[in-house]
Amino acid sequence: MKRMLCLLLCLLMLPVAFQSAGAEEETVVRVLLSTNGADTLTVKLSGKYAVGSKTVTGGTVTAKIKDGTITVSHSSAGVLKTTDTVTRLKRIGTDASTILTFDNAKHGTRKYYGDFVFYNDGGTLRLINYVGMQQYLYGVVSGELSDSSKPDFLKVETICAKGFALAEVEARKSKYFDVYDTTTSQLYYGFVAEDKNTIAAVDAVWTQTLRYQGKTVKTYYSTANGGQAITPRVRWGGASNDGAYWFGYDPFDLAGSTKNVVLTVDGKSPKNMDAALYSFLLNKANAKEIVTVDQLVGVYDPENPSGTARYPSELAPQKRWDWKLTVKDSAGKQKQVSFSCTPAEVRTAAAASATGSVCFAVHTQKSEWKLIWGVNSGHRAGLSHRGAGQMVKQGYSYVDVLKFYYRGATLYDANGKAIESTATFDFTYEDGATPVPTVSPSTTPTAAPTPKPSATPQPSGSPTPAPTPPETDYDVIVTSTSLNLREGPGTSYAVIRELPLGAILGVSEESGEWCRVYDEASGSTGWVNGDSVSYYERAPKPHWEGICNADDSNLRKGPSTNFGKYWPINKGDPVYVYYQSKKWYFIMDRNTGQGAFIWKSYITLGGDVPDVLIGDANGSGTVTASDAALVLRYLVQLSDLHDEELLAADYTCDGTVDAADAAAILRHAVGLE
Repeated sequence: MKRMLCLLLCLLMLPVAFQSAGAEEETVVRVLLSTNGADTLTVKLSGKYAVGSKTVTGGTVTAKIKDGTITVSHSSAGVLKTTDTVTRLKRIGTDASTILTFDNAKHGTRKYYGDFVFYNDGGTLRLINYVGMQQYLYGVVSGELSDSSKPDFLKVETICAKGFALAEVEARKSKYFDVYDTTTSQLYYGFVAEDKNTIAAVDAVWTQTLRYQGKTVKTYYSTANGGQAITPRVRWGGASNDGAYWFGYDPFDLAGSTKNVVLTVDGKSPKNMDAALYSFLLNKANAKEIVTVDQLVGVYDPENPSGTARYPSELAPQKRWDWKLTVKDSAGKQKQVSFSCTPAEVRTAAAASATGSVCFAVHTQKSEWKLIWGVNSGHRAGLSHRGAGQMVKQGYSYVDVLKFYYRGATLYDANGKAIESTATFDFTYEDGATPVPTVSPSTTPTAAPTPKPSATPQPSGSPTPAPTPPETDYDVIVTSTSLNLREGPGTSYAVIRELPLGAILGVSEESGEWCRVYDEASGSTGWVNGDSVSYYERAPKPHWEGICNADDSNLRKGPSTNFGKYWPINKGDPVYVYYQSKKWYFIMDRNTGQGAFIWKSYITLGGDVPDVLIGDANGSGTVTASDAALVLRYLVQLSDLHDEELLAADYTCDGTVDAADAAAILRHAVGLE
């Protein structure tokens, strides 16, 4: 009997064809709907449905799980089925009014076409929407874009959403669902009848597909890339479908936001550039006048300036900018000089308003470069929503947009005919091979020079000025119980001091497994082994959503099995990922609001993190005392907070929603911070 049940279950879970009224058979997408772990689910029926041999019309169907058994009942027909595995609420009616209504834990009350499947996932009740691709795309485009978006932008989203879903369907045939209804996959809002423009756009292009080397392109996209599109290989590693993607300068994304900062380097007429930038370059060159800027090369990895397939040399954020200038010295003599600087130095001198982390230099014309600090949202791989919207605004068609971001792929219609774009894109200047930096070590300052005492004797009784802390590129936290700060990158160098667990260090240089750091507590500069530190953000913000992929996965107080345990989380539990070390993620459990560390292999990264106003727990658009009150009610279990509210409630950005967040919100509300 058990073997028969397993066989029936496998047959039920295989992707099947969906027959919509008046349409040809199409791919079914199995969407895991958000239920927040509820053990009772109620669905409102409009039209005729069946559970097994029993048919019902209208009313409500309720599924409950208790002691591993699912009971499905109808509001007037009573119990329809009892099972310890799976059961399906099948759509029988064929008219448009035959639809299911469900109170989704993430998206509120939503309507759904297709069938609902109730599934026993190790004692947890799951709800999966079996829906045809066309209807699925209605829901995704409604979730990802506004219905007021331009038609071609909606068409772009339709084809990207289809490519992602189709690739997931093809890859997950042995699992009980294909995609999540959240940004872990892509937002899915069911059927929104009011979104007429969205429906029209989907109807127009949903049969079209992007393919690369005969295979469906898994079309990744994000909100913004900060001015530089990257490929899946750059983002996650691996080479699958990588040739379909575009890597390079994205001026459309930059034009889509006012938060990006761009400085133009005018090589022929340097005095025309930003005055603060000109002054900075003049000082670095130790010159009286800049005649021309002859070369500017950005380097992602100073240890490997030629780059690799995974990490191209021009990848942002770049660590170093190498310059070659023709200048006049104080005597009026003309000469060529070379020097290097970090993007952080230029930011301090001439781009103080820049907040973007995607910083890079790009050669745009024969004697012109742009220095960019772009603001990204999401994983950056593939298409940028911000850039695509800007392209459509400028008059490009949806086919043009897809060509720009997926340059190696081809768009095909339902009959297998290629749909071509005649648009050309040439925003960068190439005058031969990209020059490799040739600045000699003697003229290249290190990213963070060790402070040296003044050579000038100090007057008697006058205190020696404290050395200025070196500029650092990012922070790390010591994650071992003790760590030696050494004079050089190796255990053969003398120990300067012992660093305690939790010490915050600024990193200015890397050499193999070693990092040159500044210990702000002691004012010391030295080297530490990179295996004993983790990337650290002083005000951490979540970077990704994720899903736990293993049961009984322990959360810990620190990034090591030596640290104490919190409660375990289970397969399918959603988390926010804040930052990572080599083997650990720091996450926030989205069910509890607690921050903790977890072994990286236990988490599967998903989509973008939603944009929220930190502190605005009630979603009103402003941070007020009401938000603090909501946090306090949450702490005493009088209120529930959904994911975005939990994220907003974490005002202190430490991965935990606690009384400190309520206090900080109150201080903000009364103007104390």
